[in-house]
Amino acid sequence: MIKAKELHAMTMPDLLKQLKSSRQELFNLRFQMATGQLANHRQIRSVRRALAQILTEMHEKEEQGPQAEAPAAPEPASPRRRTRAAATAVAEPEPEAEAEVKPRRAPRRTKKEPAE
Repeated sequence: MIKAKELHAMTMPDLLKQLKSSRQELFNLRFQMATGQLANHRQIRSVRRALAQILTEMHEKEEQGPQAEAPAAPEPASPRRRTRAAATAVAEPEPEAEAEVKPRRAPRRTKKEPAE
């Protein structure tokens, strides 16, 4: 179990490594639980708690911004995918102002009228 002071002293890359290892450990513990090999089920709780502490510390460092930690190397920007709304907005042509109005259909009959 990692103490909060230790997490606070870690840099973002170290926190990411710790996060990855904790998630892997949680996966392994869940797998052992499913196969009936886990002797102490409280381990899952402690790993989940450690994960929450790591994520909390990461979010706090992100909120503090660049003054808290000097960036080691800027990461290259990854290309972003277009959202569905943006993709459909580009693909659909704009409707014309004077478009033809389609005639409405007559409502369907639900009951047969009695013959007279």
